[in-house]
Order: sequence, then structure tokens, then C-alpha cells
Amino acid sequence: MVLPSRTQKWIVALMSGLDENVDEETIAKILEQCGRQCQTNALIKKAKRIYEETGSPDKFIEKFSRVYKHLHKEGENVYITYPRCYCSQVNKVPKGKISATYCNCSRGWVKALFEGATGKPVDVKMEESIINGNNECKFRIIM
Repeated sequence: MVLPSRTQKWIVALMSGLDENVDEETIAKILEQCGRQCQTNALIKKAKRIYEETGSPDKFIEKFSRVYKHLHKEGENVYITYPRCYCSQVNKVPKGKISATYCNCSRGWVKALFEGATGKPVDVKMEESIINGNNECKFRIIM
């Protein structure tokens, strides 16, 4: 078993304090802003170039999903799905030690990517979270 790092312990304590003292909507906004900071300009530029080349959301999703393997469609819905938690800040924290509220950080990461690519606001809904006990992390993108 890998023990959580000092940073991971700090994040667990922070999340516990936020969950106990701050309303869920405010926590989501704060963590979304944090997640936006983790997004890379290189990936946004690549997505934007593909969006501009394709000219439509459907064609963009089709082409960008070849570049970013976690992106896919299920019927009319667009998702980013991860088979494991890729967040190096918390992925070594034992299950049940941090609230899934933390995953709003990943929502911000996804929003920054799609807003950067399309130049338009998008909404992202967290549908599943490994931190919450699900088998995968699943974010639905509403463009």
C-alpha cells in the first residue's frame, strides 16, 4: 500500500474542511477554477485547431476522439471517461478518505478544454467518480 504524500494529506484535510464548512455549490466553483489551472495550453490548442478544421461539434468530437482516447459519444451524449483516477494530487489517497466533491476539479479541466476549443461556454456533469466508489470517472459534456 502506497501512503499518501504530505500534499495528498493536505488536500484531504482541505476537502474535509470545505465539506464541513462551505456549501456544495461554492466548493464546486472553487474546485472548477483549480481544475482549469491544470489544463494545458498545448491540448487546448490542438483541440481548437481540430474544432476549426471540422466546422461542426459532431465532426469535432469524431476527430478529436482519435487524438484524445478518453473522449467518446454514447448516443447523443458526449463523454470523457477514465478507467482510473489520473489526478496525481489524489490518486494514491485510499478510497473513502476524500470526498467526490474534489472531482469538480476535473470538471473544470474538462470545461477549460472544451471552452478553449469551441470558444463557447459548455457545461460538464460528473456522472461517475472513482473517488465516489464507481469503477470509472465519467464526465458528460454539454455543448
